[in-house]
Formats: sequence, C-alpha cells, structure tokens
Amino acid sequence: MSASAPDREPLVLVVDDDAGSRRAMALTLQTDGRRVQEYAGADEALARAVEDPSVGLVVTDLKMPGRTGLELATDLAQARPDVSVLLVTAFGDVDTLVQARSLGTVDYVAKPVARDDLRLRASAALTRARQAGEIRQLRERLDKRYGFEAILGVSPPMERLFETLRKVAPTRMNVLVTGESGTGKELVANALHHNSPRRPRAFVALNCGAIPKEIIESELFGHEKGAFTGALVKRIGRIEQAHAGTLFLDEVSEMPPDLQVKFLRVLEERRVTPVGGNDSRDVDFRLVSATNRDLKKEIEVGRFRQDLYYRLKGVVIDLPPLRERREDIPLLAERFRDVFAREHDRPVTGFTSSALAVLMGYAWPGNVREMKSAIEWAVFSAAGSRIDVGDLPPDVRGGAEVPPPHPEPDGAGSGAAAGAGLGAGIGVGALLGKTMSEIERDAILATLQACGGNRRRAAERLDIGLRTLQRKLKEYRGETGEPEGEDEPEGDEDGTAG
Repeated sequence: MSASAPDREPLVLVVDDDAGSRRAMALTLQTDGRRVQEYAGADEALARAVEDPSVGLVVTDLKMPGRTGLELATDLAQARPDVSVLLVTAFGDVDTLVQARSLGTVDYVAKPVARDDLRLRASAALTRARQAGEIRQLRERLDKRYGFEAILGVSPPMERLFETLRKVAPTRMNVLVTGESGTGKELVANALHHNSPRRPRAFVALNCGAIPKEIIESELFGHEKGAFTGALVKRIGRIEQAHAGTLFLDEVSEMPPDLQVKFLRVLEERRVTPVGGNDSRDVDFRLVSATNRDLKKEIEVGRFRQDLYYRLKGVVIDLPPLRERREDIPLLAERFRDVFAREHDRPVTGFTSSALAVLMGYAWPGNVREMKSAIEWAVFSAAGSRIDVGDLPPDVRGGAEVPPPHPEPDGAGSGAAAGAGLGAGIGVGALLGKTMSEIERDAILATLQACGGNRRRAAERLDIGLRTLQRKLKEYRGETGEPEGEDEPEGDEDGTAG
C-alpha cells in the first residue's frame, strides 16, 4: 500500500468504546472541516496511526476495555512521536494525567465534553504537532545543510564538487558518495536532497555501521507487532519513512550480506515488506549511499554484492581529503574560529601566521571533522585575541609536515595581511622565510587571480576596502617596474582588473 500524501489535511482518529460519545466527538470535529475516522478500540486505531502517515491527532477515551487510552498514547509516543493525543476522561486521575503529560504530545479533555473546548484543544494539539515537526526538521536541516565542513571551499576540487552537485541534485539518480572519514559525506547527501524536487519531503538517514546486525533489518524495513521479542507495536522502517523523499545509507559497506539481498529486491521492485509481515507496500525514494571503503575490493573478497554495487552507483561523487585541498584550510579555519568564538563567547579574532602555517602543514588524517575539533580546542586555549601555535592541539602542532616560521608577537600581522592570508589560501612554502609585507602582497595577488581579476570581489574576500586594494596594486606595479596606467574609479560596476 502506498503511503498517504504528507501534505493532505491531517486525519483525526476518535477512539471510544461508547458509540454515542464517539459519534458526538467526531461530528464536532468535522464541523471545522477536519477528516475524522472513528474506532471502537485502541488496537485498531494504533494500527491505523502507524500505517497512515497522514494521521495527526488521536482523540481517545481514557478508560476502555483492553488497551486503555494511556496505553495507546504511550505506544504512539514510541511508534509515531509526531502524532498528538487528546485523552478524554471523567475520572480526574491526577497521576494518570501527569504520566500522560510526560509523553510530550498529550493533552486532555474533561467529560462531559464541551463542543467548543474539544474543537479548541484539537486545533491547538494539531498546531503543536505541526510546529514540533517543523522545528525538528528545521534543526536537522540547519545542522546538516548549513554544516559547512564539506560544503565550504574555493579549491579546484571543491569547485568541481559544486558543479557535480548542481547537475545531479535535480535528478532521480541514485548517488554513491565516497571518501575518507570526516570529509562530510552526509553533508553532501543533505545538499543533494535540499537542492532537489524532493526537498519538501523527508531526509531519512541510517548509519549501517552504527546499528547492531540483529536489528538493522527492522530499522530499515520496519516490523509488525510480535515479529520478534520486544516488538510490542508495529513500526514503520526507514525506507517507508523516506517515501517521496531521500534515503541516506551511511557506511553502506557494513550492511550484512543477507540484508544486501533483501535491499536489492526493494531497489528493483520499489516495494518493501516489514519484518514479520506478508503484505508489501509501494515506496518511492531517492537513494544516496556513502562509504569510506573501496567497494570494488569489498566485492573481490566477498563482503559486498556486485549487483547491489551497480544499483548504488548511478553517480559516484568522490570527496577529496583535506590534505588535497589545502587552499581551503585558511577559509575553513576562519569559519570554525568565528563559529566557536561566538558559540563559547571567546574574544578570539584570528590566527597568527605561524599558527596558520602549522594548520596548512598538517596532514589532517581525520579531515574536516578533525579540524573542527582542533579549532574548538584552540579557541578555548587562546590566551590572546589570536590563535598561536601553542594554542593548537599537540597532535596538530607536532604533526606538521614543515616547521612553522618564528612566531611573531600577538599583535603582529594584523590588518590586510591577516585577512589576506585567510582569504587567499596561500601554501606553506609561500609563507616561510618571507616578511609580512611580502606575504601580504602574495596574498592579495593570489586572491585577485582567484577572483578572475575582479577587484571588488577580491577586496570583499580580503576584508579590505576597494580603494585600499587599488592603492596596494599600484604600489606592486611600481615595485615590479610595470606601467602604472589608470586605476578604475572606486564606484566601478564590477571592479574587474584590466
């Protein structure tokens, strides 16, 4: 059975063993144009709520034969935490209501039920559920989409990555993201989702290496009630949760061989059968997989199926390690410094050139993830306004491939030189043995070249005024004996250097 469209009016389930009360509440809610379904027992209502993602609210009597309203609310909190519950009670059981409120999405309506009170509380409950879902999704998107580790960069490898993402994101093609640990594979998966037509739908992630083998099948496919010990309620798996959206499988190489066969069948048939179930359901999802292993080698040793590999690799995106895009290190370092300085309220405004040289000389085996941690350490450790060599973690300052230059006083190297070093991505060799004026000149010229000769853009990247940049360039032409010519007026439309 296909999942219901998530953008439909939320369905309200009214559960009460008393037919008269049930019908009266249903009619009241229908006066506001709501979709309502009636149930005489909690078991049937729970099954519908778990199976139908359009269910947004359950209004249930507290005292009923069999499963009580509180038990229904408890099960829903586990199986469908996005569904709100209104408990209808005439018993004033304070302990029960306190327990119900602890579930987070539960309110109550007192008997005899007043029509206006029911309508008001139902509307508020649906609003809370919708807002909670939106906030949860927004936080996830902010954490992932604006997590800048893999998406920030000006180096040629990153420019090629951006171009590939722009081409692939709007398509339906499966994508395999490869690269070392810490390069930002999940961020790329998020970028693909949020720049695709599936953006309004769910982005569902599953780390195949972090889930015990005994339960990963249930996590992926879902399960029926009683399918195994501990399966107290039916549960929708990650595949169905990603219906109409994107499913991201991280560390896909860790998927057990027997599960690979079952998942391949889902990709071929676009239908999924929960563990312990007999009925299959249609699913439509875009698959993005990621691995830090060489899947071809995994196939050779028999740990990964070749036919599944070919299904995964519609498009392969290989993320470069940080050591292969050193031009991005100053940019990343500055962004992390800015984030952690504000987050932890630390007065750290930049880096010394010595610290920057060490950062660029280090191999970063943990890639951007390691760098993020290192800069947070340095922000806490810095005694002055700028991060120096001694503020960096021991592994970083002791593992640099080249020795740093002699450290300068904390106040040295400010102004254009400091901004230029961070904006231009100067290599370590370009820093060693040079004066700060020479470093400043090289940074300005390198940034101007990287900006295609556009002076206004170069000035913005260097965080200096356009007039200052023009004056500096005029000085450099004089030093090299080049004709001075005429500078563009400061108000030039694009500031392109002639």
